[in-house]
Amino acid sequence: MDRLRDLAGRLDTAAGDLADLARRLPYTGPDAGAFGADGPGRLGEIGAILHRQWSTALDNRTRELLATAERLTDTGTALRVAETAYADSDTAAYRRRPAET
Repeated sequence: MDRLRDLAGRLDTAAGDLADLARRLPYTGPDAGAFGADGPGRLGEIGAILHRQWSTALDNRTRELLATAERLTDTGTALRVAETAYADSDTAAYRRRPAET
């Protein structure tokens, strides 16, 4: 049973790591200037469009990371519930067994 609890703990750790990454991800990478968004004319417009696409992609990855972290947390919780149910079942079976003479 300890293996289920250990696995649940590792899933919680992974979920925490993913959630931490999701919090930091939007602040990584270049700003709009790196895409030339502050440039003149059409090139500046294209740079701004590229930066918006970059930002949108980061936002999407952030949502995916948070969703995955939530699924990992839910799985860890389910493993703990299963571990408790197995332990309760083992205890009940032990109590039902005939007494040794």
